[in-house]
Amino acid sequence: MERISSLFFMVALILYYIPKILKVKKSRYVKIHIFTGSISIIAMIIALILKIGQADFIKYIGFSIIMILIGVTGYFFKKNPKLYRKLHVISTISFFVYLFITIKFF
Repeated sequence: MERISSLFFMVALILYYIPKILKVKKSRYVKIHIFTGSISIIAMIIALILKIGQADFIKYIGFSIIMILIGVTGYFFKKNPKLYRKLHVISTISFFVYLFITIKFF
């Protein structure tokens, strides 16, 4: 499940940033970004449930919290883009920081 979550997380990032870099304004890319991001969050929560009782369960708590934070800020981003854009970017960057820390130290 964690591989599925990682795959959809990266696809969501690619589907958002590649059209943005190419200056393509299409709402369908944003909708696909939201859909793939949602699948990624659901897969991460399922991975967390499957890891209960295993040694790396603690790592998945952190990943799940960050993924939920990314999803919540993404949801509110549509309502107040000015405020939640920064929070969404910070939470996405914090995912990669947490990933680096868990790989390096655990």
